[in-house]
Amino acid sequence: MTSSFHQRCNTVNTLCFATNLTSAEWAAWVQAIGSVLAILGAAGIAVWQARKQHDNALVLHAAQQRYAKVELARTLAVLAQNCSKAMGHLAAQVNDRAAIHEIGEGRVHFDCGELSRLDAAISGIPLHSFPSAIVTPTMILSATVRQFREKVEMVFRVHRSMDAAAFEDFFRVLLEMNNSVKATCSDIEKEVERVGHEESKQAT
Repeated sequence: MTSSFHQRCNTVNTLCFATNLTSAEWAAWVQAIGSVLAILGAAGIAVWQARKQHDNALVLHAAQQRYAKVELARTLAVLAQNCSKAMGHLAAQVNDRAAIHEIGEGRVHFDCGELSRLDAAISGIPLHSFPSAIVTPTMILSATVRQFREKVEMVFRVHRSMDAAAFEDFFRVLLEMNNSVKATCSDIEKEVERVGHEESKQAT
């Protein structure tokens, strides 16, 4: 150990002699260099941490966007089911000529307001936030609900002038619209399940 110490001392003395620096001056230089290296190391760590935080923020933002997309799709599926139920309920109230005459003459209350609210809710959903496979059935759903409401409102205005054939056509169209909405709901639910499954896979 003593020999090793003497060797280091000789090395320092040799360097000091070669550069005309004293041991104290060399110690100061070593300390200064150590300080610079420590600063550079701290700066490197700070940059690495900042980049790591940025990457984590991007991952979190992407996850939040995927979650929001899934929740929006699920909301649409619920709205679609509510539209189907509302249309079925209203169609049951106008399933014969006598019921239409009673409503048309104002003796029985008939409320299309729920359909209007559901239609407005669907129309207000940002379709650009959905996968392309959901956009088309959503547009079909909205159009069918609107046509159903317009068809029912029209029959109350013109029921006095309608003959048997016109009433049969009205009942047939309402049935077709209800079946169409049920099929559209099924398409939307399948796509929502697919989107939810993809989100689960990406989350893991």
